[in-house]
Amino acid sequence: MILLSKKSHCLSLSWSAWSIPRPWWGGFALSLVLPLSTLVFLFTGPHLAGSALCWTLPVWALIAADRWGPTERRQVPPRVSPRFFDGLLYATTLLQGLNVLAMGLMITRLNWTDNAEIINSLTELLVLRILGGTNACCSVIAPAHELIHRRSRWQRRLGRLLLMTVFYEHFYVAHRSGHHARLGSREDPSTSAIDEGYSEFLWRSVKGQWWLAWRLQPRTVLRGVSLQFMVALAYGWAFGPLSLFMWLYVSVVAIRLLEAVNYFQHFGLTQDSGLSSVTAWRCDSAISLFLFMGLPRHADHHRRPWVHYPHLEVSAGGPSLPLGYLGTAIWVKNDCRGYRLWAVRELGRYEARRLPAPGLDTI
Repeated sequence: MILLSKKSHCLSLSWSAWSIPRPWWGGFALSLVLPLSTLVFLFTGPHLAGSALCWTLPVWALIAADRWGPTERRQVPPRVSPRFFDGLLYATTLLQGLNVLAMGLMITRLNWTDNAEIINSLTELLVLRILGGTNACCSVIAPAHELIHRRSRWQRRLGRLLLMTVFYEHFYVAHRSGHHARLGSREDPSTSAIDEGYSEFLWRSVKGQWWLAWRLQPRTVLRGVSLQFMVALAYGWAFGPLSLFMWLYVSVVAIRLLEAVNYFQHFGLTQDSGLSSVTAWRCDSAISLFLFMGLPRHADHHRRPWVHYPHLEVSAGGPSLPLGYLGTAIWVKNDCRGYRLWAVRELGRYEARRLPAPGLDTI
């Protein structure tokens, strides 16, 4: 009886151990899904056309989860060790280096000898555009954004190195010294006006960030451009012109997705509109929070840009996005007119809620 009691007690303890819920902030490990999927896709390629297309499933699954998944408004307790969260930043940096090399290797193995092989190879490049481009925005530019705001010099340099892998290193200067200092003003290329479409904003933002960075720190920008140019030449020499073209193309896809995020994050919150104090639209999607490493808590980021991403707080007010970051970015890129009509109505409702009720006298 005593032995049976001890055995039952052990079983009870074992069951209790398995029943303990894992910390919710472990969800930030979702930021590794895209870079790991990209790496396995590249190392196992080339593939047949049908199997290659299956590698885009992680992208569609994340988009669906971002659309219909849960919300998350909790904040990671301060007592939690930062090692896990910093480890994710370093892991995404390492994976990006491996992905760039693996991309060149896979493309050199593509076969262009007959019609069937040409179809397979073109499908591989299409998958690389979808999977690699989404990964480069979510799991390259997002962690780079976090790193360039760190107080440690070597972490900022690591962030700049990540930005170089998408040929956007000047973003370091344009974002830190330009966007944050000029948020909502006409001098900020990253704040979209209420009457501005995505295509118009994209051109203005990309061009404006270049000129702003050059005007603020020309030597820093020149060094970054020179280094990126030399690395691109070496990559083209090692892996061929097609590999270099695809690296540049995947980077353009990532930048367009980044600028779509910039477009809706501050849409209409300009000084001219009187709403610049709001700083950013709210997004409570758990998938977006984990995938973009805290970026959806953007209002608090502008209030406290030095705070690490796990400790950013949910904004108390402001207009709210109906979808997560991935869904809204796709909406903006493919139906900007529809998004603008919705967003303008939402801004009107938000302003109406801020106004005092009519007929009440101020005491």
